[in-house]
Amino acid sequence: MKTNFFKRLILGMIAASTFVSSGAKADPMREFILSCSYGVLAGTLVGGATLAFSDKPGDNLNKVARGASIGLYAGILLGAYIVYGVPDDSERDGQGIVQMGELPRLVIAPVFSNERGFEGAMANYSVLRF
Repeated sequence: MKTNFFKRLILGMIAASTFVSSGAKADPMREFILSCSYGVLAGTLVGGATLAFSDKPGDNLNKVARGASIGLYAGILLGAYIVYGVPDDSERDGQGIVQMGELPRLVIAPVFSNERGFEGAMANYSVLRF
């Protein structure tokens, strides 16, 4: 039950990160800080929600801090994707579609196996293309 919840949570975060787009690239630092802040907030709420399923919630308050920490890491990954992975207006045509030949620099994908199912995530960042 517990591992199934975390699998769904991770898959949901990865799926949500693929559909998030930034309207304007005027201030990438603001976008990064906002995604980190929202990640910490969401992680804190999820960590607090896990206290409802424990026998002694007062003894397990570290789950709230752990959730905030995991949320921060997810927010950092999402912020890096928004800043570096989403193409800005100069790379798009007039209809908002990425031009052919332009690939995203940052790619995050889930990793699955036949024996164990979901195993983790893979991140790939292109530094140089030729």
